[in-house]
Amino acid sequence: MNWMILVQLGGSLIAVLALGWLARWLELGGDFRITSADHAKQLAFDDMYGFEAVSAAVDKAGGSALLKDADNRHLLLMVKGNKMVARMVTPDMAGRLDQKFLTINVGEPSFPAVTLNLGKDAQYWASGLRHMPGARV
Repeated sequence: MNWMILVQLGGSLIAVLALGWLARWLELGGDFRITSADHAKQLAFDDMYGFEAVSAAVDKAGGSALLKDADNRHLLLMVKGNKMVARMVTPDMAGRLDQKFLTINVGEPSFPAVTLNLGKDAQYWASGLRHMPGARV
């Protein structure tokens, strides 16, 4: 085996390890989750200007959350890859309640319907969506 091949292999290994360390140091990638209602409120405040949530329900897996402000507007937060995406819930968005699961279809081709496992709070949140004029839950 030629010593140049070993040098190239060693250099490549060092470069890969350095990039891995840099990605960890910059906190890139990973498994992004919503950890609590307060975390969801902060994410909503950061992502949607003018939306100040008064209550929030986080999916049991932490992949999505539903928030409500003082004007009874609802905001859906969902994890998309390693980013958080926020959408205002409008009356034309189809929703469905199935025991402890609340499914909301945002009506965008790039987003499938979002199912939130809200446990016993699912009925409360479905009721809140039902009180939006024209909502279908």
